[in-house]
Amino acid sequence: MKIKKILIFGAGAIGRGFIAPIFYKNRYEISFVDKNKNLVLELKKQRSYNIATTHGKKYKFENVKFKNIFYLNDTFDVRNFDIVFTCVGPENCYKNYEKLKLAKLIVSCENDINTVSILIKLTNNKNIIFAIPDVITSNTASTSMLKKDPLLLISEKGSLIVDNKKINFPKPIISVDKKELQKHWDCKLFIHNAPHAIAAYLGYLKGYKFIHESMKDKKIKKIVIGSIKEITQGMIKCGFVNKNFANYYMKKEINRFSNNLLFDPISRVARDPIRKLSKDNRLILALRIALFNKKIPHNTAIGVKAAINYYDKKDSQSVHLKMLLSSLGYEGVLEKVCGLNKKDPLNKLCVKQNFELIL
Repeated sequence: MKIKKILIFGAGAIGRGFIAPIFYKNRYEISFVDKNKNLVLELKKQRSYNIATTHGKKYKFENVKFKNIFYLNDTFDVRNFDIVFTCVGPENCYKNYEKLKLAKLIVSCENDINTVSILIKLTNNKNIIFAIPDVITSNTASTSMLKKDPLLLISEKGSLIVDNKKINFPKPIISVDKKELQKHWDCKLFIHNAPHAIAAYLGYLKGYKFIHESMKDKKIKKIVIGSIKEITQGMIKCGFVNKNFANYYMKKEINRFSNNLLFDPISRVARDPIRKLSKDNRLILALRIALFNKKIPHNTAIGVKAAINYYDKKDSQSVHLKMLLSSLGYEGVLEKVCGLNKKDPLNKLCVKQNFELIL
């Protein structure tokens, strides 16, 4: 059997913790590209790393070996690889377009389906497809686990939904047609991403570090579950997805958010709040979708207001958001960032929510 070669941009949670182990088990030769110099140097020394995959209430530990890891500014030729994965975040992937131009096949595992069309324009490379990591993978672990192995990552088993039925990908990669992919993407964006973000923003307000800590808080859990139900029912009513699949997806996500083995960091889920609050992204679109259920989506509105209050000095978008809130107030931010006119009832709905429910 010929060993195929893959290159993964992003040696973080999804790239190193989820994508690489799938291909390593199937005898692919794996290499990484990353901009974190310290991480690159440490991985170069080790030439392998460990992941902990959740199995019920326990972990299964695996060691993953790789061929190379490049610093982003190093010289390397993407033509030497059969598949190039990009897992660096929607905004960052566009910065790498020059390095992607000559790739044989690019798989965008970014959390935005629009990255495919934008990357095709930037690279003039039509061999780009979209993939949905149906998984929660953490870029950290518990304190005790990190003491033993600072590079340890934690992941679910998960699956990867890929937009291409012509390529014979190894399991658990699931190749689907565009219609099926759209169904999975709609559920990922609204039933997973939106409530996941809400759990993070509410958890931040209470000073929690991980998503599972948020979900242990009864007041937060009530809002998150209320929101995911509002959104799921809206998805069903507007015909985005059938009832059985939507309800299956909703239950799956609630269980995921509450899994205390995952150590899913709030800082990772909450990052880039301006992008997540934009009019064409998860929170605001989910708020509109929830209206299709003909009930006022109070829980989702609380999540939107919580997102506006997120602040992390290491997150440039949250720093800018704080400045906008200080100068424009909630109504102004909802109009400027979220595209909700000050006279829009949804603007007023979000403004009138208060955090006394959870604080």
